[in-house]
Amino acid sequence: MDIELPDGIVAVESPLPGLRIDTPTAKGTICFNGGQVLSWQPAGHEPVLWSSVHSRFAPGSPIRGGIPLVWPYFGNGAEATRTPQHGFARTSQWSLRDATVTPGGTATITLCLNTSSVPTETRGGLPDDVELMLQVVMDATLQVQLIVQAGASEITFEEGLHTYFAVGDITKTSITGLDQSAYEDRLDGRCHTQHGAVTFTAQTDRIHDSAEPVCIVDETAGRTIQVTKVGSAQTVVWNPWIEKSQAMTDFGDDEWRQMVCVEAVNVRDRTVRLAAGKRHLMSQTIEVI
Repeated sequence: MDIELPDGIVAVESPLPGLRIDTPTAKGTICFNGGQVLSWQPAGHEPVLWSSVHSRFAPGSPIRGGIPLVWPYFGNGAEATRTPQHGFARTSQWSLRDATVTPGGTATITLCLNTSSVPTETRGGLPDDVELMLQVVMDATLQVQLIVQAGASEITFEEGLHTYFAVGDITKTSITGLDQSAYEDRLDGRCHTQHGAVTFTAQTDRIHDSAEPVCIVDETAGRTIQVTKVGSAQTVVWNPWIEKSQAMTDFGDDEWRQMVCVEAVNVRDRTVRLAAGKRHLMSQTIEVI
Protein backbone atom coordinates (compact mmCIF):
# COMPACT_ATOMS: atom_id res chain seq x y z
CA MET A 1 0.00 0.00 0.00
CA ASP A 2 1.63 3.24 -1.19
CA ILE A 3 -0.58 5.66 0.75
CA GLU A 4 0.46 6.60 4.27
CA LEU A 5 -2.45 6.03 6.61
CA PRO A 6 -3.29 8.62 9.28
CA ASP A 7 -3.91 7.89 12.95
CA GLY A 8 -7.32 6.30 13.29
CA ILE A 9 -7.06 4.20 10.11
CA VAL A 10 -5.09 0.96 9.89
CA ALA A 11 -4.67 -1.65 7.17
CA VAL A 12 -6.06 -5.12 7.87
CA GLU A 13 -5.70 -8.45 6.07
CA SER A 14 -8.54 -10.38 7.70
CA PRO A 15 -11.15 -11.42 6.77
CA LEU A 16 -9.98 -9.71 3.53
CA PRO A 17 -7.57 -6.83 2.84
CA GLY A 18 -9.04 -3.47 3.73
CA LEU A 19 -9.10 -0.71 6.32
CA ARG A 20 -10.24 -0.47 9.92
CA ILE A 21 -11.39 2.93 11.16
CA ASP A 22 -11.33 3.76 14.87
CA THR A 23 -11.74 7.43 15.77
CA PRO A 24 -13.49 9.23 18.65
CA THR A 25 -16.59 9.57 16.44
CA ALA A 26 -16.99 6.10 14.94
CA LYS A 27 -15.63 2.64 14.25
CA GLY A 28 -15.90 0.86 10.93
CA THR A 29 -14.35 -1.41 8.34
CA ILE A 30 -13.99 -1.18 4.56
CA CYS A 31 -12.98 -4.06 2.29
CA PHE A 32 -11.07 -3.54 -0.97
CA ASN A 33 -12.91 -6.55 -2.42
CA GLY A 34 -15.97 -4.88 -3.90
CA GLY A 35 -15.09 -1.49 -2.41
CA GLN A 36 -17.47 -2.47 0.34
CA VAL A 37 -18.22 -0.78 3.65
CA LEU A 38 -18.64 -3.74 6.00
CA SER A 39 -19.43 -2.03 9.29
CA TRP A 40 -20.12 1.34 10.89
CA GLN A 41 -20.75 2.06 14.55
CA PRO A 42 -21.06 5.73 15.55
CA ALA A 43 -19.88 6.54 19.07
CA GLY A 44 -22.55 5.86 21.68
CA HIS A 45 -24.61 3.56 19.44
CA GLU A 46 -24.87 -0.10 18.53
CA PRO A 47 -23.65 -1.16 15.05
CA VAL A 48 -25.89 0.22 12.30
CA LEU A 49 -24.97 -2.10 9.42
CA TRP A 50 -25.72 -5.82 9.34
CA SER A 51 -23.65 -8.72 8.00
CA SER A 52 -24.48 -12.40 7.94
CA VAL A 53 -22.37 -14.71 10.07
CA HIS A 54 -22.42 -16.98 6.99
CA SER A 55 -20.84 -14.40 4.66
CA ARG A 56 -18.15 -15.79 2.37
CA PHE A 57 -14.93 -13.81 2.51
CA ALA A 58 -13.07 -14.81 -0.64
CA PRO A 59 -11.49 -12.60 -3.32
CA GLY A 60 -13.91 -12.13 -6.18
CA SER A 61 -16.95 -13.28 -4.19
CA PRO A 62 -19.84 -11.07 -3.03
CA ILE A 63 -20.11 -10.38 0.70
CA ARG A 64 -23.52 -10.68 2.35
CA GLY A 65 -23.81 -7.51 4.41
CA GLY A 66 -22.60 -3.95 4.83
CA ILE A 67 -23.02 -1.87 1.66
CA PRO A 68 -22.46 -3.88 -1.53
CA LEU A 69 -22.11 -1.79 -4.69
CA VAL A 70 -24.53 -2.49 -7.53
CA TRP A 71 -22.98 -1.56 -10.91
CA PRO A 72 -23.38 -1.54 -13.92
CA TYR A 73 -26.72 -3.37 -13.67
CA PHE A 74 -29.25 -4.38 -11.02
CA GLY A 75 -30.01 -8.04 -10.36
CA ASN A 76 -29.38 -9.86 -13.63
CA GLY A 77 -30.13 -6.77 -15.72
CA ALA A 78 -33.32 -5.60 -17.41
CA GLU A 79 -33.43 -8.75 -19.55
CA ALA A 80 -32.61 -11.02 -16.57
CA THR A 81 -29.71 -12.61 -18.48
CA ARG A 82 -26.56 -10.94 -17.16
CA THR A 83 -24.04 -12.34 -14.70
CA PRO A 84 -22.70 -11.97 -12.09
CA GLN A 85 -25.76 -10.77 -10.21
CA HIS A 86 -25.71 -7.01 -9.53
CA GLY A 87 -22.66 -6.51 -11.77
CA PHE A 88 -18.90 -6.68 -11.32
CA ALA A 89 -18.27 -3.70 -9.02
CA ARG A 90 -19.06 -5.66 -5.85
CA THR A 91 -16.64 -8.48 -6.71
CA SER A 92 -13.77 -6.47 -8.24
CA GLN A 93 -10.64 -5.36 -6.42
CA TRP A 94 -10.73 -1.63 -5.69
CA SER A 95 -7.64 0.52 -5.06
CA LEU A 96 -7.07 3.01 -2.27
CA ARG A 97 -6.65 6.55 -3.55
CA ASP A 98 -6.73 8.61 -0.34
CA ALA A 99 -7.38 8.36 3.40
CA THR A 100 -7.60 11.24 5.88
CA VAL A 101 -8.79 11.90 9.42
CA THR A 102 -9.61 15.41 10.66
CA PRO A 103 -8.73 16.63 14.17
CA GLY A 104 -12.42 16.21 14.99
CA GLY A 105 -12.35 12.51 14.06
CA THR A 106 -13.99 12.50 10.62
CA ALA A 107 -12.45 9.77 8.45
CA THR A 108 -12.62 10.09 4.65
CA ILE A 109 -11.56 7.19 2.44
CA THR A 110 -11.52 7.25 -1.37
CA LEU A 111 -11.33 4.07 -3.43
CA CYS A 112 -11.26 3.71 -7.22
CA LEU A 113 -11.92 1.10 -9.88
CA ASN A 114 -11.10 1.43 -13.58
CA THR A 115 -12.94 -0.71 -16.10
CA SER A 116 -9.57 -1.34 -17.77
CA SER A 117 -8.82 -3.68 -14.85
CA VAL A 118 -11.98 -5.72 -15.49
CA PRO A 119 -11.89 -8.57 -18.05
CA THR A 120 -13.55 -7.66 -21.35
CA GLU A 121 -16.04 -10.51 -21.10
CA THR A 122 -17.09 -9.30 -17.63
CA ARG A 123 -17.53 -5.66 -18.66
CA GLY A 124 -20.42 -6.59 -20.94
CA GLY A 125 -19.72 -4.04 -23.65
CA LEU A 126 -18.58 -1.18 -21.43
CA PRO A 127 -15.45 0.63 -22.68
CA ASP A 128 -12.16 0.33 -20.82
CA ASP A 129 -11.89 4.04 -19.92
CA VAL A 130 -14.62 4.38 -17.28
CA GLU A 131 -13.56 5.25 -13.73
CA LEU A 132 -15.57 4.55 -10.60
CA MET A 133 -14.77 6.30 -7.34
CA LEU A 134 -16.18 5.52 -3.92
CA GLN A 135 -15.85 8.15 -1.22
CA VAL A 136 -16.74 7.12 2.32
CA VAL A 137 -17.05 9.78 5.03
CA MET A 138 -17.39 8.24 8.47
CA ASP A 139 -18.12 9.98 11.77
CA ALA A 140 -21.43 10.46 13.63
CA THR A 141 -23.00 10.03 10.18
CA LEU A 142 -21.99 7.74 7.33
CA GLN A 143 -21.92 9.17 3.82
CA VAL A 144 -21.18 6.91 0.85
CA GLN A 145 -20.75 8.48 -2.60
CA LEU A 146 -20.50 6.47 -5.81
CA ILE A 147 -19.03 8.61 -8.60
CA VAL A 148 -18.91 7.45 -12.23
CA GLN A 149 -16.63 9.22 -14.72
CA ALA A 150 -17.35 8.43 -18.37
CA GLY A 151 -14.46 8.24 -20.81
CA ALA A 152 -14.47 9.00 -24.52
CA SER A 153 -17.92 7.55 -25.21
CA GLU A 154 -21.44 7.69 -23.80
CA ILE A 155 -22.34 4.92 -21.36
CA THR A 156 -25.54 3.63 -19.78
CA PHE A 157 -25.76 1.81 -16.47
CA GLU A 158 -27.88 0.90 -13.48
CA GLU A 159 -26.52 1.47 -9.99
CA GLY A 160 -27.26 0.96 -6.33
CA LEU A 161 -25.98 1.16 -2.77
CA HIS A 162 -27.39 -2.14 -1.45
CA THR A 163 -27.27 -1.22 2.24
CA TYR A 164 -28.02 -3.87 4.89
CA PHE A 165 -29.30 -2.37 8.15
CA ALA A 166 -29.34 -4.12 11.51
CA VAL A 167 -32.71 -4.16 13.28
CA GLY A 168 -33.92 -5.75 16.49
CA ASP A 169 -36.93 -7.52 14.97
CA ILE A 170 -38.17 -6.94 11.41
CA THR A 171 -41.75 -7.73 12.46
CA LYS A 172 -41.60 -4.69 14.76
CA THR A 173 -39.80 -2.43 12.29
CA SER A 174 -41.33 0.05 9.83
CA ILE A 175 -40.06 2.29 7.03
CA THR A 176 -41.52 5.79 6.87
CA GLY A 177 -41.12 8.37 4.11
CA LEU A 178 -42.49 6.30 1.21
CA ASP A 179 -46.20 7.05 1.69
CA GLN A 180 -48.01 7.56 -1.66
CA SER A 181 -44.99 6.45 -3.68
CA ALA A 182 -45.53 4.14 -6.63
CA TYR A 183 -43.60 0.90 -6.43
CA GLU A 184 -42.93 -2.24 -8.42
CA ASP A 185 -43.41 -5.40 -6.40
CA ARG A 186 -40.69 -7.68 -7.75
CA LEU A 187 -42.50 -10.71 -6.33
CA ASP A 188 -45.73 -10.30 -8.33
CA GLY A 189 -44.40 -8.07 -11.13
CA ARG A 190 -47.14 -5.51 -10.59
CA CYS A 191 -47.17 -1.79 -9.77
CA HIS A 192 -48.80 -0.53 -6.58
CA THR A 193 -49.09 2.62 -4.47
CA GLN A 194 -47.71 2.68 -0.93
CA HIS A 195 -50.17 3.70 1.79
CA GLY A 196 -48.61 4.68 5.10
CA ALA A 197 -45.43 3.12 6.46
CA VAL A 198 -43.89 -0.03 5.00
CA THR A 199 -44.26 -2.91 7.46
CA PHE A 200 -43.12 -6.52 7.21
CA THR A 201 -45.25 -9.67 7.41
CA ALA A 202 -43.74 -11.68 4.52
CA GLN A 203 -40.96 -11.59 1.92
CA THR A 204 -40.58 -8.02 0.66
CA ASP A 205 -38.85 -6.91 -2.55
CA ARG A 206 -39.93 -3.52 -3.90
CA ILE A 207 -38.59 -0.72 -6.06
CA HIS A 208 -40.18 2.55 -4.92
CA ASP A 209 -40.18 5.61 -7.17
CA SER A 210 -38.96 8.04 -4.53
CA ALA A 211 -36.01 10.33 -3.99
CA GLU A 212 -37.24 11.32 -0.51
CA PRO A 213 -35.50 10.58 2.81
CA VAL A 214 -36.74 7.56 4.73
CA CYS A 215 -36.58 6.48 8.36
CA ILE A 216 -36.14 2.95 9.66
CA VAL A 217 -38.17 2.91 12.87
CA ASP A 218 -36.87 0.05 15.01
CA GLU A 219 -39.24 -0.51 17.92
CA THR A 220 -37.23 -3.36 19.46
CA ALA A 221 -33.88 -1.53 19.46
CA GLY A 222 -35.54 1.76 20.39
CA ARG A 223 -33.87 3.74 17.64
CA THR A 224 -34.59 5.42 14.32
CA ILE A 225 -32.14 5.43 11.41
CA GLN A 226 -32.55 8.22 8.87
CA VAL A 227 -31.44 7.61 5.28
CA THR A 228 -31.12 10.53 2.86
CA LYS A 229 -29.75 10.44 -0.65
CA VAL A 230 -28.61 12.48 -3.64
CA GLY A 231 -28.74 11.47 -7.30
CA SER A 232 -31.03 8.49 -6.71
CA ALA A 233 -34.59 8.40 -8.04
CA GLN A 234 -35.63 5.11 -6.42
CA THR A 235 -35.49 3.25 -3.12
CA VAL A 236 -35.42 -0.54 -2.87
CA VAL A 237 -36.79 -2.21 0.27
CA TRP A 238 -35.89 -5.89 0.73
CA ASN A 239 -36.24 -8.62 3.32
CA PRO A 240 -36.04 -12.30 2.28
CA TRP A 241 -38.24 -13.67 5.09
CA ILE A 242 -38.15 -17.35 6.01
CA GLU A 243 -38.13 -19.57 2.90
CA LYS A 244 -35.73 -17.48 0.83
CA SER A 245 -33.34 -17.20 3.80
CA GLN A 246 -33.25 -20.97 4.05
CA ALA A 247 -32.45 -21.24 0.34
CA MET A 248 -29.39 -18.96 0.47
CA THR A 249 -26.10 -20.59 1.47
CA ASP A 250 -24.54 -17.34 2.71
CA PHE A 251 -27.54 -16.35 4.84
CA GLY A 252 -28.60 -17.90 8.15
CA ASP A 253 -32.03 -19.53 8.30
CA ASP A 254 -33.20 -17.14 11.03
CA GLU A 255 -31.19 -14.03 10.14
CA TRP A 256 -34.07 -12.47 8.18
CA ARG A 257 -35.45 -11.22 11.49
CA GLN A 258 -32.45 -8.98 12.26
CA MET A 259 -32.00 -7.12 8.96
CA VAL A 260 -33.57 -4.99 6.28
CA CYS A 261 -32.12 -3.57 3.07
CA VAL A 262 -32.95 0.04 2.19
CA GLU A 263 -31.12 0.82 -1.04
CA ALA A 264 -30.47 3.99 -3.04
CA VAL A 265 -30.77 2.99 -6.70
CA ASN A 266 -31.28 4.08 -10.30
CA VAL A 267 -32.58 1.05 -12.20
CA ARG A 268 -34.82 -0.05 -15.09
CA ASP A 269 -36.65 3.05 -16.42
CA ARG A 270 -34.29 5.19 -14.32
CA THR A 271 -31.17 3.80 -15.98
CA VAL A 272 -28.44 6.46 -16.12
CA ARG A 273 -27.28 7.70 -19.54
CA LEU A 274 -23.96 9.50 -19.10
CA ALA A 275 -22.43 11.53 -21.92
CA ALA A 276 -18.76 11.19 -22.84
CA GLY A 277 -16.49 12.95 -20.37
CA LYS A 278 -19.30 13.63 -17.88
CA ARG A 279 -19.51 12.64 -14.22
CA HIS A 280 -22.45 11.23 -12.26
CA LEU A 281 -22.77 11.07 -8.46
CA MET A 282 -25.12 9.10 -6.28
CA SER A 283 -24.85 9.20 -2.49
CA GLN A 284 -26.51 7.89 0.63
CA THR A 285 -26.18 9.46 4.09
CA ILE A 286 -27.08 7.47 7.20
CA GLU A 287 -27.66 8.82 10.71
CA VAL A 288 -29.10 7.52 13.96
CA ILE A 289 -31.58 10.15 15.14
